[in-house]
Amino acid sequence: MKHIQKYIVLLLILFMYMPYIAQEKAKITPSSNINIVDRYKDNALELIYFPDKNKALYQGLKKGFLVERAELNDSIFSLEELKFKKLDEVFPYTEENWKKALATSNEEEKKNLNLAKEFYDNREVETGGQFSFDKGIKEMKEQKFKEDFAYLLFVMNAIKDNKVAKALGLSYTDKTAELNKKYVYRISLNEAIDGYSVKEALSVIEIKKEEETINREIFVKTWDSKLTFIWEENDMVSGAFIERKNNVTGVFELLNKNPVLNSSANSVRNSYTDSNLTNYTTYEYQFYGMNPFGEKVYFGKAKGMPRDLTPPVNPSITMAKHVKPEEIKIAWKMQIEQPDLKGFVVARSEKNKGNFQLLHSKLLPKNIKSYTDKTFNKEKDNYYVVQAIDTAGNISSSSPYLVTIIDSIPPLKPKFISGKIDSLGVVTIDIDLNKERDLMGYRLYRSNSAEHEFSVINEGFHEKDTIFTKAQNIFKDTVTINSLTPYIYYKIKALDYNFNQSEYSDILKVKRPDIIPPTTPVFKKVKVGKDNIELSFVLSKSEDVANHYLYRKLKIDANWELLANIENNATKYKDEKLKQGAKYYYSLRAKDDSELFSEYANPVYGKPYDDGLRDPVTNLTILKNKEAITLKWDYKKINKNTFFVIYKKNKKGNLVQYKSITELNYIENFKNEKTVEYAVKAFTKDGGQSKISETVSITKD
Repeated sequence: MKHIQKYIVLLLILFMYMPYIAQEKAKITPSSNINIVDRYKDNALELIYFPDKNKALYQGLKKGFLVERAELNDSIFSLEELKFKKLDEVFPYTEENWKKALATSNEEEKKNLNLAKEFYDNREVETGGQFSFDKGIKEMKEQKFKEDFAYLLFVMNAIKDNKVAKALGLSYTDKTAELNKKYVYRISLNEAIDGYSVKEALSVIEIKKEEETINREIFVKTWDSKLTFIWEENDMVSGAFIERKNNVTGVFELLNKNPVLNSSANSVRNSYTDSNLTNYTTYEYQFYGMNPFGEKVYFGKAKGMPRDLTPPVNPSITMAKHVKPEEIKIAWKMQIEQPDLKGFVVARSEKNKGNFQLLHSKLLPKNIKSYTDKTFNKEKDNYYVVQAIDTAGNISSSSPYLVTIIDSIPPLKPKFISGKIDSLGVVTIDIDLNKERDLMGYRLYRSNSAEHEFSVINEGFHEKDTIFTKAQNIFKDTVTINSLTPYIYYKIKALDYNFNQSEYSDILKVKRPDIIPPTTPVFKKVKVGKDNIELSFVLSKSEDVANHYLYRKLKIDANWELLANIENNATKYKDEKLKQGAKYYYSLRAKDDSELFSEYANPVYGKPYDDGLRDPVTNLTILKNKEAITLKWDYKKINKNTFFVIYKKNKKGNLVQYKSITELNYIENFKNEKTVEYAVKAFTKDGGQSKISETVSITKD
C-alpha cells in the first residue's frame, strides 16, 4: 500500500500543532503516545491504533478508546477550527464475543486470539512479588523486562492479525467516510490517567481508492552458488515471504516459514540470501509481505543466476633468485591442480603492496611453473607475485617475494641511540636500525679509551634465509664497576649479505655506575617559636646531588617520616603549625642521580613554647536601659578554660579588677556614680592572659 498523499494545508496544520505538543510534554511527565495507521478499502476507512507504553494500553483496555472525526477543507488553517464529532467509543470484546470470534477462526487465527485473550485477562495481575533490598535492583529490572516483553508480544500479535486488534478494541471501521473527502481522525483514551500524559493520535487522510498491488524494485547480488535480494521497505508492508519457482514442475515454493524482518533501526533496507544453488542456472522468485491489517501482500519478483566466483588455489613461489647479473629466475608450484585452471601471469613491483606490473603479454600455459625476468631494477627492490587464472576469469595470487640483488655497495654509517650500565656492570646498547633491505647485522667494538685500539666483542648476524627478519639492534656487554676509568667506549660497523662493511659509527661514551653516595648535610641552627621551628642547614656539596629530603619524628626511637623535599640551593626551612610543648626531631638526607643516598644528618630537635599571651576581646560595647548597664563583647577562641575579668575605674581614675565571669556579657545597675568606665581582659586557667581591651564609658542622665 502506498503512503496517503498529504496536502500543503495538512502539513501547515501539523506544523502549528507541534509547539502545543512540546509545551504539554514539558508540563507532564511521564508520557505516552498513541500510534495510528489507516486505509480505505471496500467503501470503508479502517483504523488500527495502539499506545506505545503499556500503562496507556491498560487504561484503554479497561476504559476504552474514543474515536472522533473532523472534516477538512481548504478554508481550515488551524486545529482550533476543526470541529471533531464523536464517532464511537471502542472497547475490547465481551466474553461472549471472544467465544464467537474463536469459533469462527482458523487454527492460526485461534492461536493469535488465544495469546491476545491471555494477555487481556492477565493485564492487571501483579507480578512484582516481595521486594528485597539485597536483590531489589535486579528484581525491578527483571520485572520491567517481563512487562515490556509481554507488551512487545501484544503489539506483534495485534499487528500480525487484524482480528486480534478488533478483539482488543484497537481497531475501528468507519463506513460513513465518503470518497474524495478529506478527514482528520482523532484517537484518545476514553478516560485520562491521573499524573500521566497520553497524547492523542491524529491521522489526516483523503478518501480515495488506492491500488492494492505494490511493486518494489528488488536488486539482485550474484554470488558463487547463492543469490542475495535487496529491497527497501518504504511503505506500510513489512517482512517478507519468498517463493522460488521449481524449474522442473514450474510451481513456486515457499522458502521461509517465518517472515524475513529488517533488524536495523537506522535503515529501511531488507534482504534475503538463497544458498546452495547450482551455478549458471536461472532462478525466478516472488516476494510477499504483511500489511498492518494482517494481510499477505505481493510486492515484487526477481530473477538471478549464480556463477562460479571461486578463484584457484593460491600459487606458492618456491624460488626467486638473482642467478646471473642480468637474470632473476622465479619458480612456483600449485598445491592442488584444479581442472578449470587456465594459466599463469608473473608480475613485479618495487614495494611489497605496490602496483604490480605484468612482465609478459600472453598467459603462461598451466603446465609452465617458472619464468626468467631480464628487466628487473638493479637499484631498487624487486617484489614478485605469481597469479593463477581459471576458465571463469577468477584470479588468485601468491604472496609477494623479495629478491635480493647481488651488490658491492656497503650499508650507511650506523648510529647509536643509547648506552647504559646498570649496578651489576651489564651494559645495554641500543642501535638505530639501518634501512638497507639487505642488512645482515652489526659488529660491536669496545675500548677503555677513545684513543686506544678497539676490539670486536660481539656480532649480531642473520642467516641467509632470514632476510625478512629485523637485524639485531640491541647488544649486551659486561664490564667491571670498580675501575679508574670512569667511562667505557664503543663503536659499530654494519654489514650486508655480501659482507660489504660500513664505516665505523661515531664513538659511544658510556659512564660507569656511581657507587659513592653524596656527602651528608649538616644542621647549623634551630630557632624555636611558640608554634613553629626554623631550621638552618648546609646541604650536601656533591656535584651529582639530585634531591634533598627533610625528615621529622616525635620520639627519638621512632622511624623517620618524610616532611619535605628541599631545594638544592635552600639554607632554611620553617616548620609551622606545631603543637606547643611537643618535642620534634629533625634529620636531612641527600640523593644523587644514581639513586644513592647519603647518611642521615645528626638529628636536632626543638620544642615550641607557650608565651602565655592570649587573643584580646573585641567589639566591647556598653548600653544603658533605664537604671541598668549592659556590657557585651566578642571572643573567637572561647572554651571551657576561658574566663573574663571586668575592670572598672575607681574614684582615683585607675582601672581595677571588678568582676570575673565566663559569659560574653555583664549587667549591673547604676549606683551613685555619675559616669562609669570599664575594660575587659581574657584569661585561661593555665595562666595565659590577653591584653586589656579599650575602655568604654557611659554617663547617668
